Amino acid sequence: MGVDGSDGEYRSIRKLGDGLYSACAPAKLNITLDIGDIENSSGLHRVSSIMQAVTLHDRVTLRVVDRGEEGIEGCVIGDNIVGKAIDELSRQAGKGLHCRIGISKAIPMAAGMGGGSSDAAAVLRLADVAFGLGMGAAGLERVARKVGNDVSFLLHGGRARVEGGESHSITPMPVPRLHYLIARPRMELGTREMYALHDKTGKGFAELASELCPDTGRLLREMGARSPVEIGVTGKGPTAYAAYRTYKECEAVARELAWLRGDLFIERPIGPFG
Repeated sequence: MGVDGSDGEYRSIRKLGDGLYSACAPAKLNITLDIGDIENSSGLHRVSSIMQAVTLHDRVTLRVVDRGEEGIEGCVIGDNIVGKAIDELSRQAGKGLHCRIGISKAIPMAAGMGGGSSDAAAVLRLADVAFGLGMGAAGLERVARKVGNDVSFLLHGGRARVEGGESHSITPMPVPRLHYLIARPRMELGTREMYALHDKTGKGFAELASELCPDTGRLLREMGARSPVEIGVTGKGPTAYAAYRTYKECEAVARELAWLRGDLFIERPIGPFG
């Protein structure tokens, strides 16, 4: 998949049976992440980021059920952003969307890769089809914005500059022909805690993640020594990534990271799928 092949798998919604549908939920990387001031209207930081969808993905299923049989199965992150997405879509549609959602996880949890947000975006796409809502891209975008900036981007995929907050916008960008080596140490960094540290110190998430998780700092140093095209920390961290022009370069660097106690992935960028 990715820029070297078809992205059709990431755009498509599969009908598996009567009232049962399935879709991919790709991970994202923050190629840049600039944290602005706190907005009075929301109490949240204004954020600007270049995001890139990659081939690592969860698989999400949605089954239409009778009232009282609703639920979410599988591994769901934190405050249940998937449930928030279906609730918001129900409000916009003006009716109950009774369904059971299954999530087969491949994207690590709490890794800054948007796994929960991508699951939520996939659920919006699935429900639009399964319930015949006909909301289309524009309608789902309005719903996604109420759920989260990452959800909004992950409806579309590809690469884009995403401006959060009151002036929310998504500006598509060309998708590069690269391969990404993604390394996730076995440590969790809390989102609220990271923003609090940013407010206190003025440091970006990459610097903070490197200080709080020594493995992240070491990963950035060692991957950076091999002249990557892009390199950074995604989201709040601790996951680090580096982009190289060939798969073989990623493999060579990955062998040098055998010390890492965590997850290593080699993935490709994918174009728009929403």
